[in-house]
Amino acid sequence: MLFVVYCCLLCAIQCKESLADALPANQKYSTRTVTTRYGTLRGVVARSSPNVETYYGVPYATPPLGALRYMPPVTPTPWRGTKFADTLPPACPQNLPESDETLPKSRRAYLQRIAPLLTNRSEDCLYLNLYVPKPLHGTTTDLLPALLLIHGDSYSWGAGNSFDGTSLAAHGRLIVVSINFRIGVLGFLKTGSKGSAQGNYGLMDLVAGLHWLRENIEAFGGDSERLALLGHGTGAALANFLAVSPMAKELVERVILLGGSALSPWAIQRDPLMVKRHVAEQTRCSFVDEADDIAPCLRLRSLDSLLEVKLDPPRFTFGFAPFVDGAVLPHPINQNFQPTASSAGLMPLVPGPGAEFANFGDRDLLLGLTSDEAWLNLTDQDLQNGLNETRRDRILRTYVRNTYRYHLHEIYSTLRNEYTDWERGEQNASAICEGLLSLLGDGQVAAPLLRLALLHSTSGGRGYFLHFQPGDKPSQKGDELPYLMGIPLLRGDFNLYSSSNYSLADENLSRLLVHYLANFVRRGDPNRASSLTSDTDNDLTSPPFWESYDSINQLYLEAGHVTKLRSHYRGHKMSLWLNLLPQLHRPGYELNMRHHHLADSPNLYEGAVRPQSLALPLPAPPLPMPSPTEPSSVSHTTPTTECTPNATSTTIASTSKTLQQSNNLGPGPNNLLRKLTSSYYQSYTTALTVTIAVGIFLLLLNIIIFAGIYHQRDRNASGTSGLSSFGDKKKEELLEAGCSGIEISGSGGGGGPAGKQRLSSMNLIDSPGSSPQGHKAKLVQELELQLQEFQCSPPPGGGKRVLEPPSYSRNPCVQRTRTPSPCIDATIARMQDDDHMIDTGVLDSDDDDDDDDENEDLPEPPPPPKAPAPNIGLACPGILRQPGTPGSAKKRVQIQEISV
Repeated sequence: MLFVVYCCLLCAIQCKESLADALPANQKYSTRTVTTRYGTLRGVVARSSPNVETYYGVPYATPPLGALRYMPPVTPTPWRGTKFADTLPPACPQNLPESDETLPKSRRAYLQRIAPLLTNRSEDCLYLNLYVPKPLHGTTTDLLPALLLIHGDSYSWGAGNSFDGTSLAAHGRLIVVSINFRIGVLGFLKTGSKGSAQGNYGLMDLVAGLHWLRENIEAFGGDSERLALLGHGTGAALANFLAVSPMAKELVERVILLGGSALSPWAIQRDPLMVKRHVAEQTRCSFVDEADDIAPCLRLRSLDSLLEVKLDPPRFTFGFAPFVDGAVLPHPINQNFQPTASSAGLMPLVPGPGAEFANFGDRDLLLGLTSDEAWLNLTDQDLQNGLNETRRDRILRTYVRNTYRYHLHEIYSTLRNEYTDWERGEQNASAICEGLLSLLGDGQVAAPLLRLALLHSTSGGRGYFLHFQPGDKPSQKGDELPYLMGIPLLRGDFNLYSSSNYSLADENLSRLLVHYLANFVRRGDPNRASSLTSDTDNDLTSPPFWESYDSINQLYLEAGHVTKLRSHYRGHKMSLWLNLLPQLHRPGYELNMRHHHLADSPNLYEGAVRPQSLALPLPAPPLPMPSPTEPSSVSHTTPTTECTPNATSTTIASTSKTLQQSNNLGPGPNNLLRKLTSSYYQSYTTALTVTIAVGIFLLLLNIIIFAGIYHQRDRNASGTSGLSSFGDKKKEELLEAGCSGIEISGSGGGGGPAGKQRLSSMNLIDSPGSSPQGHKAKLVQELELQLQEFQCSPPPGGGKRVLEPPSYSRNPCVQRTRTPSPCIDATIARMQDDDHMIDTGVLDSDDDDDDDDENEDLPEPPPPPKAPAPNIGLACPGILRQPGTPGSAKKRVQIQEISV
């Protein structure tokens, strides 16, 4: 028994000595232990910073071996005792890219530095690395925010081991976490049928890592409610997916995307079943139809045989990549995509309007990019010597064919024209290469990233945009990452990103960016000064204020040796990508898809191209809502050459867009955009509906009133005994003279009901309580107006009188040039000489509408005689008496007596 105890003690001493020997001479274990839900951990003190403890190889899931291959992750198995987290975990199985002479020099140097971290590979790779700052002396033990780093070299290779979070944890006072997850054939292969979610195992691993951090981050002194994501390249697209995934979006508080997004054309595998078919053929797994599950067969294959699978994806895309499954990744909205048998698993060629990937407006967003995001798409010789136009056209044609589906020739011609420097007399090779790099970078990274920023702003989110440009030379993809990680601040040779030493200006720039990043992760605002006493804040003196990004001002921070705030990043180019190309890239009413195709000659392309589909879109997908980038100077309207089947909806959309641009509202781009446009559309529709309803009500009310008046008039007319002979004679004379504005009628009694009713229809009778003087004044004005309307004569040939001639003035005192009307002259003479006509009630004046109605029943009068006299200019006093003259007063008194 004593011998057994002695052997155990000896083994423990030997194990402790072996662990101590395994550590570097200048590294030691931390003095504290951390107890998680699955066991106790003990880390090591970071070599580059004694204020940071590192915990390498912390398991967050059960190793996906054997039966767990091609299965969702399972929670880790608890362990007993204390686990020493002192060694970097193995990377997930992968094939490193060949470092040949065709790659750019800086890319080859990066691969050489990162290769030692990826040599240890195993399927048992689901581990985390945590960089935890030590508590500061004399300060309160507040919980620290956590930042999860997602590597993004490719969907098929890379590991979280390449991130060194020591400097960011020390200077930013953050818990920095890197993660290894399944990639390539093991992580992004669709193994099930088209309706299942089997295949996004890499994304599922990331979701499991987020859940582990939510459960255990407090044991390290972290705040589980303040967990942020940072992704670079393909890792940025994965971080974007997690931010909108139904499985993980509640776990993420803030998102940082660098050099990529879910809207990039390479972010999603559009045809996962095609990849599944190629893998089944090369691994000799039976694949009868698309509903077959090949996972049981692949579990029986060796790891080497799986890694030997070769895909030849179309250029500028990935073979193994995440795909929309409806579970981890939501289906696109505003598109005619249904996961049915007819779809065959195909996704839209360009990920739609993209609103589903910006649906996290309740969380803060920080975006960043460099000047040259596409330099990895060309060889070292291309970057050194440039390109000729023929090769440039082949590469551009390949990009257009693999990215778009409709009107490819028009899109190709537009891009070629836009990115050609026409100011140069002769296009040299270097200028052509620069134009192509700018085109590919804008199309693959910059424009999708800005569109995501606009959509995120529409959903009410707050975002910040960063352009990294440290010097005069254009910055390349990945240059911003070491500065944000604080690598230039490390003392010693701990840099994995660059072989050159950093200058003092680089250190200051890195310190500024770490300050911004730490504040954003902590509070969602990069400008707030930190209350922590770190050397980062002590060395900073009044950093520039970083304005948030919105669709109106579009302010962004240009970080360099001279950091400043600018607006409208590449405004003209971004307007092309975000406004013009979406309008070009949509089907019309063509009967054949060949209208949209490019030629199939292999000499026209460089690299693999996708097959061009002949299937017509039924129905055609809707036009994406444009995202203007220069609202202050550019007005976006629907082209007049397009057919608009619904003009009302187009007008409403234009009105809502104008209201958005004129009202400087925070959440939402000018278009353009979904939440703000919807509110304006609803308010406009409500106002329009109320206006139409009121108008219809008033119209019906007028119809009822006129119907009652007309009915009462017919009853009164039927009660009269008939026209007298004198009245008939006068009426015939007036009709023969061509006057249709005066009606002469008579009855047995001048003050009978008919006469009173007609005077009442002219509003010549006041209320019974009115005074005679008031009656006189009102009668004078009404009679003047009635006689002024009688000045117009019917056109030659008879017919109804035009009520409102468009060229006539309403002022009776304006001189007119006309032919004298015998009707008006005869009427005035009779009113002046035959006062007995009014006394007996023979003269009766009705409104214009009544006269017109009665004249319709009369025979058409002959045309008036042509007067040989020349045109005479008549003034107002010569036609009608002015109010207050004896004659007019006498007639008004007599009319008043008749009415009474």
